[in-house]
Amino acid sequence: MNSRPRVPYIAILILKSEVSGSYTPPMFSEDIVLIHACSLDQARAAAESRGRGDETSYANEYGETVTWTFVGVADVQEALYDSLDEDVSLYSRSFDDLTQYKQVFSIESLQYESDS
Repeated sequence: MNSRPRVPYIAILILKSEVSGSYTPPMFSEDIVLIHACSLDQARAAAESRGRGDETSYANEYGETVTWTFVGVADVQEALYDSLDEDVSLYSRSFDDLTQYKQVFSIESLQYESDS
């Protein structure tokens, strides 16, 4: 049993959205979520599990398959305040250039198959 109390952590998850049969490049989503955990390692594991759980596919109004794929955890930090509700998304924003995102935020740990 872990004697350290659960505290809030903020995690940044990166997901990729692709549309089958589309000639448009993939879009990326940066989701900022609140995770309660007893340690940074536990928070990172929970963030990765949450990201994998957010993967989904569905048909859009044109009959094309939209697929959301988890790319990775960009960052996990302990929250500045501990009086927050559990496990809620704080906000999400989308972008279309993962390479530029990695350069802007100096994040080399994200891997995407077209990065080579």
